[in-house]
Amino acid sequence: MMWNLSKEAKEKFLKCNLLPIHESDEEWEVTLREAQEEGEDLQGRLTAELDEVKDELVQILPSRFLPYLENGQLNQPTLPKAVREDYLQWMRENDKKFEQILDAAYEQTKQAVATLPSTVQEIFAESLHDSTIERLERERDALHLYLNTDGGFSTKALIQFTFKGIVSEEGDHPIEVGNWLVYDELQKTKDGYGFRVLFDSPDNEWTIEMKDLDARYYYRPSLFVRLRDEEKLEETTLMEYAEQLNPDQQYWLITPDVTCVVQSLTDKIILENGKIEFEAEELVVTVGNERFTYGLEECNPIQFIYTDVYEDPYAEANEPVPTDELEQAALSDELEWQVRAWNTMYRNPQELADIINRVLLKIEMTEENEMILNVYTNHFYEEGILTEAVIEKFKAFME
Repeated sequence: MMWNLSKEAKEKFLKCNLLPIHESDEEWEVTLREAQEEGEDLQGRLTAELDEVKDELVQILPSRFLPYLENGQLNQPTLPKAVREDYLQWMRENDKKFEQILDAAYEQTKQAVATLPSTVQEIFAESLHDSTIERLERERDALHLYLNTDGGFSTKALIQFTFKGIVSEEGDHPIEVGNWLVYDELQKTKDGYGFRVLFDSPDNEWTIEMKDLDARYYYRPSLFVRLRDEEKLEETTLMEYAEQLNPDQQYWLITPDVTCVVQSLTDKIILENGKIEFEAEELVVTVGNERFTYGLEECNPIQFIYTDVYEDPYAEANEPVPTDELEQAALSDELEWQVRAWNTMYRNPQELADIINRVLLKIEMTEENEMILNVYTNHFYEEGILTEAVIEKFKAFME
């Protein structure tokens, strides 16, 4: 098979970005001024940063840059402007080459996944980037691979791939729980499918060929996401959590060892094919004759609860505010109403230009809202709707 993704391509891309530098004289001026104000040894820091990556850079840099690597100028403000622009262009060209590799891998995946079940298609419609292996189960010529996407970009929190009729499996190392997925590519073969993954921690190029591929996935309850974002998970017990879940939905208890359907959340958690108990500082899950324990200091049992229904935890924040209430809501102290108002204005800048300008003229800028105002005002500025008075008020954000 001819793969687009390879460990070598990823390593080259990473090496080409080992030593980023400022792109303009203005950026250097700001950096030099800040270093002087803070009493920082900027030259010493930049020298240390270059020394740290020098051995790897020398393997990849074109020969025309090597003199500046050897004399230490490559990431210093004294680097000649023409060399700086040449170096930055070299970095951009290599970035573009890797982007083309990723695009080609995406197109291959898109073609291959079209012939697979809808659940697999739905999984690949979102990114697997930054997911981690949570569980591995092998049986005869099949592999069940569970991916946790909590740190990634998928709405699906837990994905179970089932590779059926494995023809071959190759890798620099055997895949293990905890491996971190960064890039992937799926291809259609003559007799089935091929799937390649580039892992970090440890660095690994893993390729599996199989006759068929199936999958299923689970979501986090929206309550989990809200509690996590509000940093309230640790103070919430499993029973308190269960009592707040929607009783009309189906839930599963999925640990690193077992998958159990939750039969009831009323009064206590009842599993369809097992039993859940608390003993001392442990959660105990019993399935048949097998008993699995999980230390409560190491894990929060709330993280084992999944559902098959996706709920946007912040759906209310996306509900538009009526136009006649918009100005009052945007300037109010009621956070939820305020967020909805700003989201409404962000999505409809042209239609709401007059209200947006009035709000921005009235709003008082504080340390707490400075960052978000920066985001909003730049968005509205790019939309070309701001009055001269508003631009003058927020000109520091637009320079």
